[in-house]
Amino acid sequence: MASEESKNKPSERSSSELFASAKLVAGAAQSTFRNEGDKVDKAKAADAAGDLLDAAGQYGKLDDQKGVGQYVDKAADYLHQYKPGDASAPSQPESKGEEGGGLGGLANLAGGFFKK
Repeated sequence: MASEESKNKPSERSSSELFASAKLVAGAAQSTFRNEGDKVDKAKAADAAGDLLDAAGQYGKLDDQKGVGQYVDKAADYLHQYKPGDASAPSQPESKGEEGGGLGGLANLAGGFFKK
């Protein structure tokens, strides 16, 4: 039965696919830190990062409706929909005076990566 359930879930990725996504995101980060951000395919990097977040939520058994799981799910959806230079790309919600750490700071950091 478990093998039937895993075949019905298209969002599950194999280990090699997740490794390829991690390698792509790491390469994009290295290029950005070397000031070679213009050489990065940001759409592919965003999609790969979304795949990694989806896998983290799945393997961590995070609830998509409450807690941290809902934020991981929203972030993954945003990254999968990201298209650089596209006016129809989802906009980042405005923060309500929240500064500092937490997931909001992580989202701001990720948003800054894709703006360059």
